[in-house]
Order: sequence, then structure tokens, then C-alpha cells
Amino acid sequence: MMRLKFIILVLTTFIFSCKTNHEGIESLPTTFTIQGTIEGLGNNNLYFRLPNKDYENLGYRMDSLIVTNGNFSLTDSIQGHHFVSFFSRMKELSKSTPRGFYPAQSGYLNVILYPGANIKVSGSISDFMDAYPTDSDSINNELGIFHKEIYPFMNESLNYRVKSAYEEDNEKKKVFEAKADSVGNIVKSIKKDYVLKNASSVAALYYLNDMLSRSQINNDDAIKAYNNLDSSLVNLSFYKDLSYRVNAINNTKEGAMAPALKTTSTLDGSEFDLASYRGKYVMIDFWGIWCGPCVSEMPKVKEFSKKYNDRLEILGVNSGDKKQRIIDFVDKNDYQWQQVMDVRDSEVDNFVLRYNVSAFPTKFIIDPEGKIVKKFVGSGEEAFTLLEELLK
Repeated sequence: MMRLKFIILVLTTFIFSCKTNHEGIESLPTTFTIQGTIEGLGNNNLYFRLPNKDYENLGYRMDSLIVTNGNFSLTDSIQGHHFVSFFSRMKELSKSTPRGFYPAQSGYLNVILYPGANIKVSGSISDFMDAYPTDSDSINNELGIFHKEIYPFMNESLNYRVKSAYEEDNEKKKVFEAKADSVGNIVKSIKKDYVLKNASSVAALYYLNDMLSRSQINNDDAIKAYNNLDSSLVNLSFYKDLSYRVNAINNTKEGAMAPALKTTSTLDGSEFDLASYRGKYVMIDFWGIWCGPCVSEMPKVKEFSKKYNDRLEILGVNSGDKKQRIIDFVDKNDYQWQQVMDVRDSEVDNFVLRYNVSAFPTKFIIDPEGKIVKKFVGSGEEAFTLLEELLK
């Protein structure tokens, strides 16, 4: 059940302020405050996820706050810098189609939360969240200015995709998709320019990592932007995540030794070491129960694990599911190969970052010496075709 929070503004200053410990030394704040008015939001809830390192909570906790006449206020504790999205379930913000809906970042109030942040929000609801943050530091000021530039374009692109989803005429459908792609490319160009030109910006650092994780920037440009980042950013979690991905660009090239994967983040808590599979081919399958294409391919994975059990090992790397749900799922379907769990904010078990996985499913084929033969992003027969050639 979501834990409802509505923090009265008059308490904010007391809670937010720095405190003095028993030795008389002023300690740093551990809380943030966000408050604002969004016209058109009315009397609704804003839902959000705050970081939580407990893997059973998927690395975050769900929560909500009450909005009254468009006004809201929240104070809570936090460690480090985190990009957090606040969203409403208002129909006006939904990009629904006959087959579901498009996730729309422009439909969220997005901010960077950190200890000591005092964030103000203003704006309105149209068919997207035309509201932006400012704060006492430059972090959310920069983020708000950037979002104000790209959100209208992002919203326009999604609106074309919604029109395409409802269009029955194939030629008109193609026109809408082409327009969506064209406007989407404007967004990518603005983002790329932003991350390349703002070497000391926390917001640009976040977006560089985000773009690399979504394959929205090529490796050369990402490395160039990374190498130009200001040294003041190196202690942020965004920087650490980015450094893992940048290192993984070279570490996961064809012919490279597969990055070490030794962990107790297994379903039974026992230690697993990828090196124990030397002498056999290995398929590493990055997947999640929430990922339809991942699940649809798993019977094929099962088929190969049985057909070539003497020469092939399968390693599943789950991202985004609770441990018990994974256990129930693999037991029900008799998927007996080794499973490990990606752990967010871990120094050793953040396998998605260390292998630079940007989409699900992603599969790596590893040779008996431990070298990467090929990386496959997305669903399809290519990985299985290659395995057939290698193992026949």
C-alpha cells in the first residue's frame, strides 16, 4: 500500500535546516523540500518513487502526496542525487492508444532531488506537464530551462505517434510516424548539443548517462562528453553510473574478455562465478518478467539449454523483479539455469551497467575461453542461429 504523505509547509524550515550534533558541529541536511503550484492539476495525487536500496523493493519505494487546488508540498529524507519523476493519473496527460499507452516523459514533473534541495515548481497542465523546477542551487534551474526547451517537442512527437496508432489508412499512418521521427530527432539533437556543451552541469551529466543507456548517442560522442566532464561531478552517483557504462563500451566489444561476474545476488544466496563456466559456450540473457519479448523467448532458451546441455551454459540476469516473483516464475516454467539479480546502486552487482545493457532482452554469447563472441540487443532469432552454428 502506498504511504500517503502531505507535509505541512510550516514544518519545512525546521525539518530542512541543518542540525547541530552533541559535539556542537553543524551537520549537513539530509532532507529535501519540493513545493509548488501547477494550474490545472486540481485536487489530485502526485505519485513518485524515492530511492531505496532494499532489493526486495526494487531499489525504490512508491509513494504519493496530495495536491489541493494545484498546490503541493513535500519534505523527505534522501541520500545522494536522484532524478525523480512525479506523475498524475489525469486523463489529460495520458497518451493512450488502442493497444495501451505511450510512456511520456513530458507528462511528468521531473526534478533532481538531493540533500538540502529547496525546490519550487510552477507551471500548468495542457496535454503535457508544462511545469518546471527551480531551486536554491543551479541544479534544478538548469534542468527546468532544459526541459522547457525539449518538452514541447517531445509532446509533439508523441502526439503524432498517437495519431498514427488510431489511423487506419497505412499511407497516412506512415506520414504521422515520419513526422514523429522528425520531431524526435530534433529532441535528440538538442540533448546531444546540451551534454556536449555543459561539462559542469549535473543535469547534463544525468542526460548523458540517460542517452547512453537508451542508445540515443553514439559511443564516440559519449566518450568525448564524458572525458570533458568537470571534476566537481565525479562523486555523484550519475557520474559513477556513467563511468561504468563508458568503461563497458570497450569491455564488451567482440573479442574482449567478458566482464567479471562473481556474486551472491542469486535466488538462493549462494555464490556464483561466471568463470566457473569456462570450457563451455555461455549465453548471458538480460531479462525481466515485465518484458514481454524477454518472456516470449524463454521457451527457446529452455530448448537450447536442454539440447546442448553438455556444451552450453545459460546465465539469466534479471533486472526489475522481486526475488520471490522470479523464483515463482522460473519454478512454474521449469527454467533451471542459473539466475542472478541486477542490484541498483551496488558497486559489484550492477550488471546492467557493467555490461552496458540499454534494452531488454539483451544477449551475450561467450566462447569457452570467456571472450565475447557477439552481443544481441532486442528479440529475434539471430542469437539462436549463431549458437546453432557454434555448437553443431
